[in-house]
Amino acid sequence: MTFTIVARDDASSEKISHDLRLKLQTDGHQFNDQRPEYIFFVGGDGTFLRAVQHFQAILSSVIFIGIHSGSLGFFCEYSPTEISALISDIPTFQTLAKSYPLLSMTLEGEQPQTFYAVNEVRVEDPFQTLVTHVHIDQEHLETFRGTGLIVSSTLGSSAYNKSLGGSVVDGRLPTLQLTEMASIQNNVYRSLGSSLVLDPTRKITFKGDFKSAIFGYDHQLYKPEKIVDSVTVSLSGIALKIVHQKRHSYIETIRKTFVKN
Repeated sequence: MTFTIVARDDASSEKISHDLRLKLQTDGHQFNDQRPEYIFFVGGDGTFLRAVQHFQAILSSVIFIGIHSGSLGFFCEYSPTEISALISDIPTFQTLAKSYPLLSMTLEGEQPQTFYAVNEVRVEDPFQTLVTHVHIDQEHLETFRGTGLIVSSTLGSSAYNKSLGGSVVDGRLPTLQLTEMASIQNNVYRSLGSSLVLDPTRKITFKGDFKSAIFGYDHQLYKPEKIVDSVTVSLSGIALKIVHQKRHSYIETIRKTFVKN
């Protein structure tokens, strides 16, 4: 197989990456940073998101495998002490890999653009109250006023979405989730005020004045220079594949990440 490694910029992760590369090459696997079949990421969830963005153009032909070397690693299936088990599992990676569609966020206006994300996309205004009409499949839901709105995938339900009070969704359920950020709720202005979990075929559209808004996709931000008239969010046709060990259940991962070790 051909492989590459994306490591977090710290001494521990770099050592794990160096040792893993030597072991894989000793076993006859070839390092290829341009067209890998497998992408090992060493670090945490941030390292994974960075790797996905970097290799977005070839997502359909690669599989991600995570090695945890930090404090949190929701996407990391192996610990540094499980490198031997990882290498033994290589023949099963094709069957252990699960596919997840990326979120798509399309900005319509003077300069249409589309961005893709693993966890979530965000429309937020840190300078003034964001006012936007929210439509689900072209049907008006509400007029939102507040700091912003976030749409998360099932994978992202346990990330920023959770910190905003959104629901953590079982990893086997493909969903979209719409969650508010500091919404205004009073006798004059009111919105749903809770997260809304939607069927994955839905499309969410925001229409309003976005002249001072910032658009986020995972760990990245975009401030448009041209006028944006509307924003449409949905699950895309682009998917990533990541290895999940059968010996580590989803419930175990949730417990270790959010409840206790």
